[in-house]
Amino acid sequence: MKTLSIDEVVISGYYGFGNVGDEAVLAAILQQLKHLWPEARFTVLSGNPQATVEEHGVNAISRGDLRALRKSFSSQRTVLVSGGGTLFQDVTSSRSLYYYLSLLLMARRYQIPVVIYGQGVGPFRRKWNQRLTGRILRGTQLVILRDQQAYDDVRAWNLLDRDKLCLGADPVLALEPSGHYGSILKSESRPSKDGPILLVSLRPWPTLAHHLNQLATALDTFSREGWQVVFLPFQYDSDYPICRDCASLMDEPAEVWDRPLTAQETLSLTGEADYCLGMRLHSLIFAAIWGLPMVGLAYDPKVEGFLKELDLAEFVLDLPDTKGGLWSSSHLLGLMKRLADEEEAITAQIKAKTILLKERATAANRRMEETLYLFQESW
Repeated sequence: MKTLSIDEVVISGYYGFGNVGDEAVLAAILQQLKHLWPEARFTVLSGNPQATVEEHGVNAISRGDLRALRKSFSSQRTVLVSGGGTLFQDVTSSRSLYYYLSLLLMARRYQIPVVIYGQGVGPFRRKWNQRLTGRILRGTQLVILRDQQAYDDVRAWNLLDRDKLCLGADPVLALEPSGHYGSILKSESRPSKDGPILLVSLRPWPTLAHHLNQLATALDTFSREGWQVVFLPFQYDSDYPICRDCASLMDEPAEVWDRPLTAQETLSLTGEADYCLGMRLHSLIFAAIWGLPMVGLAYDPKVEGFLKELDLAEFVLDLPDTKGGLWSSSHLLGLMKRLADEEEAITAQIKAKTILLKERATAANRRMEETLYLFQESW
């Protein structure tokens, strides 16, 4: 295949909002695409362009700055990369869905090739939004889905040609940890015990408040057995309060991380832990990068979907909907004790599955290059 010439890559996603998971997605995408196209200029649509420039070292414009976006789209050999994350869903709001879909339509108007990169899709509350998403995705060049469930769901819509679909992986799985942070826990004198470290990632969710007492009871049990419980907010402003509330319900002391971290700092800190109990998807993905045994608190299908990719479906603990009952702390205790008892086998399994997922992501990148090369011939 001849060399693919790309002058500018515009990247859209939920960037610049202080969410560690999404910033990790951006860092991973930049790592991979800079390797493919080292001479290209990268422009990120961001909620906080200055923060994006400082953390990632690339050009950034406000996600609402249409004039700057038109300028980028008017450049020769420009590609729009939409992703990763779960941008095409209406649980957060239809407004955000329409924003991301409008970017695809705008790119089409400027005859810019579009790649949906390592995304999940759905859920959708409104059937119309699902149909609209399918029809607009049909106009893109390639749709790379991050997990088998998302791939199967989109195929079931029967709205996209199969040759436009590609099964990849979450970009963060290929993120290379930076070695210059050292031991964050030790450098900040946290925590003080010598037992295994359990990282806990919580996020606000309507039914979570009904489960905090049960969760605190289980965490107290671990703490009494010598475990070190560390709450790690992934979107600091929103996650810190719920982490603090859970810690306050515990009888035993627990650490609540009290300052925002970058994606690389969070990844480095995760590598110092022994186990992970996570609601945030990327807390579990960070754990997988290091081979940490994990339990997922499933508030969204993407959490269960990822653990299924690791063949860890039995370590998913569903948060019931608003009409559901309470789960007991004994259930969580049972899952965590299984992790400890089977740690060596589970760690080996996670590492093996993660290698396969990375290989799937690499194959998807090759498919993207092939697809864009064919489009390039029309430039």
